[in-house]
Amino acid sequence: QRSSIYYCDPMRSGQKGTIEQAHTMLRMILPKGTSFEFLTQWDVNLIVNHINSTPRESLGGQTPYDAALKTLGEDVLKAFQLKPISPDEVNLTPKLIRFKK
Repeated sequence: QRSSIYYCDPMRSGQKGTIEQAHTMLRMILPKGTSFEFLTQWDVNLIVNHINSTPRESLGGQTPYDAALKTLGEDVLKAFQLKPISPDEVNLTPKLIRFKK
């Protein structure tokens, strides 16, 4: 089976669809100009878990974590060290990383 590859033209954020919301959330945690050099795998997992625990309108109010859980199952998510973050503990600010170090 072949895979389809999609790409966006440079500087055309409107072509990216729903990925822009995840990019916006990432930039809330790691503002533009922030070096990614200092990030450890633990930091990246933490960021991904917080972003994926934020409900999305495009998923009918579900979180990406919950949608993936239904599709892939818990074993797959655990293998990638993905886990849900309680809604009252989700932190999409630079403090997520700075205060964990």
